[in-house]
Amino acid sequence: MKKIVLVLMLVLSALVMSGCNETVPAGYVGKIMGKNGWEPEVYPPSKVWLANNIWNINHEKLFLVQTTTQKFVQPIKVLLKDKLTLNAAIVFRGRITQNKKVLNALFNDMPMNDNIVRTSEVYNTYGKMIVLNTAREVISKYNVDEVNKNYERITEELYSAIKPKLKGLPIDISDVTIGDIQYPKIVTEAIEKAKQRRMLIEQEKAQVQIDVTKAKGREQVAMAEYRVKMLQAKQIRDFNKMIASGLTPDLIELKKIEKWNGVLPSTTLGSNTSFIVTK
Repeated sequence: MKKIVLVLMLVLSALVMSGCNETVPAGYVGKIMGKNGWEPEVYPPSKVWLANNIWNINHEKLFLVQTTTQKFVQPIKVLLKDKLTLNAAIVFRGRITQNKKVLNALFNDMPMNDNIVRTSEVYNTYGKMIVLNTAREVISKYNVDEVNKNYERITEELYSAIKPKLKGLPIDISDVTIGDIQYPKIVTEAIEKAKQRRMLIEQEKAQVQIDVTKAKGREQVAMAEYRVKMLQAKQIRDFNKMIASGLTPDLIELKKIEKWNGVLPSTTLGSNTSFIVTK
């Protein structure tokens, strides 16, 4: 009987002292909600003891807040200084603050429907409107032609303008930049037409260069042919000149005799009479 009583007492003691362990995973912090509200401690990733025994009617519950850094791409539409509309994206990295005082306030301020507060939820609640409004203020000071020329400057201005406005809020951001810029249709069409004109001009320049090169080639060929013909003409001229300088009356008469065929001219004196007429 004593043994039975001892066993029952041990079982009862275990039930009284029972509870459970829950885990705060990596990339999160946790906070316990007890019967009297939030406990003061913010737990880093670790095992957390919840005193949930059979006598505790109001069970303790563990809630989590995500603390990992995430990349955000926030689409934005901006009316520029020249009244044209620019579509772009504000790209940055963001995370829930590590400031414990701000974190404690966050547990009270965010809905805990699934026991987890995510970075995207905190950004949408605290940061989105600030990012959008501030980015519009910065970018709208430029006209469409200036945006691309001042890309680096705009990026610096965005970070410098947004960062102070998030001070004291539960969201921290870094590496702010502008991306995925989509210019107005009228601008893209004008750029395309200008590009086509430049291409046509370059093609025309290339064709002119080809034509000039061909013309120079033809000129060089013509000059070479001219020099050949002139040389041939000079040769003929010099040859004729040399021949002409060697001609004398006696040489001419000799050439005539060399060409005689041996047939005597006929006369009225008879066919058997031969004579030579001289000058």
